[in-house]
Amino acid sequence: MPRSNVMNFLANVGRRSWFHRIDPRTKIAVILVFSVIPLLFTDWRYILVYLLLTMPLWLTSNLDFRPMAGPLSAVGIFLTIIFLLNAVRGPSELTGEVDPFATYSWFYQLGPIVVTSHTVTRGLFLAMRLVAPMTIGLLVISTTDPTYLAKGLRKLGMPVAAVFMVLAGLRFIPIVTEQLFNILDAQTVRGLSSSRIQRTRLLVLPLFITSLRRTRTMGLAAESKGFGSRTWNEFYEEFKLGWADKAMLLLLAVVFFGSLYVRFVLGYGTAPVGWLK
Repeated sequence: MPRSNVMNFLANVGRRSWFHRIDPRTKIAVILVFSVIPLLFTDWRYILVYLLLTMPLWLTSNLDFRPMAGPLSAVGIFLTIIFLLNAVRGPSELTGEVDPFATYSWFYQLGPIVVTSHTVTRGLFLAMRLVAPMTIGLLVISTTDPTYLAKGLRKLGMPVAAVFMVLAGLRFIPIVTEQLFNILDAQTVRGLSSSRIQRTRLLVLPLFITSLRRTRTMGLAAESKGFGSRTWNEFYEEFKLGWADKAMLLLLAVVFFGSLYVRFVLGYGTAPVGWLK
């Protein structure tokens, strides 16, 4: 992963667009709605429709996608692994007498490895269920200063300790990544072998130790500043919902309740080749 993709992961925070300017509470609502909706459906085609609904947010947010190449690639690799773990099964799991879905379209079989129409469909919708929350979460993080996001969570009533963990996590990721590249540079200066396996083996322990030191320093800094003595309810900047926030919340409400109607009243959105086993 290129250094610039990680070091400039929050480079889009300073850019300007309508999505950058909306209230952080509205952005949290966007994450919640597009995280819950995919859980209602087991047909990957319906989930794909909701993924397409998020595309206007990406296209109108004035983003520079080059710094996001690394995180998006990591999300893609993770989702591919989820798909493969569910698409590849064993014959004994699929052809037992108690299996109500014993009539499959058999795509491939190699020894104990079986891929069928049912496993592929199941792998698709399980992986795609995670696409929306992960990508929308990445969009919100990339367009919102972590401090504003933490204040929005506090405005919604989240406990101070939980808000601090969210803020510390967002701040800690680039710090740890920077330390990782520093260790790699030190290995290169010392003439370490170019073997990826050896470099990784010698990287884990220093990175772990430096991360622990960072967390200890952060904890001492929080204690020295009296963390927890105040409820953090006062803000120098007032948060107000503008017309864009109200329009977005209205649209989210329509999408959410419309999804409930489609799924539970009309009965659409179930997988055509079976349910989770």
